[in-house]
Amino acid sequence: MTLARKIRLVLTDDQRAILDGQSKICNWQYNHLLEIANDLRKQYIVTTLYTKYGLRNLVTEIKQTNKFLLAVHSSPLKNAALRLTDAIQDYQDVKHGRRKGRQTGWPHFRSWHKKGFFSLLYDEPSKGWRIDGNVLALSLGEKTKKTNGFDWNYNYLTSCQINTKTV
Repeated sequence: MTLARKIRLVLTDDQRAILDGQSKICNWQYNHLLEIANDLRKQYIVTTLYTKYGLRNLVTEIKQTNKFLLAVHSSPLKNAALRLTDAIQDYQDVKHGRRKGRQTGWPHFRSWHKKGFFSLLYDEPSKGWRIDGNVLALSLGEKTKKTNGFDWNYNYLTSCQINTKTV
């Protein structure tokens, strides 16, 4: 049985800043993947671009060269890539007459300032989040790792405890 519960988050200024930072990083990754998708589209490399998990599978490779992505849990990063894939597939479906309704164009770059908060989607049950009474606990990313003798400390917090109220 699936249970849905609407809750209001009661955020402190520090928690709001942390979640805004997580949102901005996901927005950056979406735009970075869109840039890659635009290049693949020009080269007509369809195996990565038009498959369900093609762009999502690039996330781990991108994390290796952009260490600040380690500050975000893998679930929101993965889902940002899947959102872009869905937008590209919607475009393809409209273009080939497989989708009725509103016309959709090729995805555009997202401006965090214009569009606002990029939602952090934790879609797997109990992976990256949990609710204990009236507290929502979110995992933010990986713990500090030592790579090549250098201490990558992008994630000074590995979790965030947020008070909630039932609506």
